[in-house]
Amino acid sequence: MKAHALNNSIPDIALDSVLRAASGEFVALPPDLACRLLACGTDAELAGSLGLGLHQRIRVRNEALVDAAQVLSADGCSTWQAAQRLAQAVRRFERALLPALRAGAELDLAPHEAALWRAYMVRGAKPLRNPGKLYQLLQLSK
Repeated sequence: MKAHALNNSIPDIALDSVLRAASGEFVALPPDLACRLLACGTDAELAGSLGLGLHQRIRVRNEALVDAAQVLSADGCSTWQAAQRLAQAVRRFERALLPALRAGAELDLAPHEAALWRAYMVRGAKPLRNPGKLYQLLQLSK
């Protein structure tokens, strides 16, 4: 899977939504477009203008982390083992891939890495790195 920044290839329906929003009309943006727009912004004001409050951004981040954990635990390991694997994957991702992705590189990402990138594209929601906190998240998502 390729990681892409927001560019001129926005689908027509998404572009229409953005143009309607810019004209002052209230629109609900598709979640993938909202995430891509958030990745381009640097503050919570942009997220708020897109209709994504802190609660929604945390939910988007958590869903992406759970997706990554599901890939990493496909062998049927325990929730605690999945949380530990996810914590290790987060550390590797932050060291090896995140700097390049934030610099605009287009990389081939494994499914769990693509999910982690989705989690990190959400601005204003602190990343979870601690196995204990990840365990709590995975327990709640069951």
